[in-house]
Amino acid sequence: MYTIPVNGGAEKRLTKGGFNDGPEYSPDGKYIWYNATNSGLMQVWRMERDGGEQTQITENRRNNWFPHVSPDGKRVVYISYGPEQLEPHEHLPNMPVELWLMDADGENQHKILSLFGGQGSINVNSWAGDSIRFAFVSYAILEDPK
Repeated sequence: MYTIPVNGGAEKRLTKGGFNDGPEYSPDGKYIWYNATNSGLMQVWRMERDGGEQTQITENRRNNWFPHVSPDGKRVVYISYGPEQLEPHEHLPNMPVELWLMDADGENQHKILSLFGGQGSINVNSWAGDSIRFAFVSYAILEDPK
């Protein structure tokens, strides 16, 4: 992952090694949330905006992707794949997944919903401004009517 000033200039590398993806600034701009394979499976991480203090937030036997921080900075929602569903660097569509919620300090991690979806279900931050709800995509694959 890299940062670059909005007015141009040199890019700055923030992460090294592993597969890193899905960066998103916290609402206060102090942190960048992302997912990485640094510990084997894909997990949620957080670092200071300059790349310092890279901290693994989730640590379980699932592949966790796309952490999105609520506008009030108190909660984080992310999508989670079972460990046998895919390789850690993959985030595939068309499969059963789960949405998980946790406090911004990593406490109180819990599943809130099982759904059919996957890549594309919650790739971008879709929290409502009031930090009470968020949008996501769930779908069904329709049979070919031939």
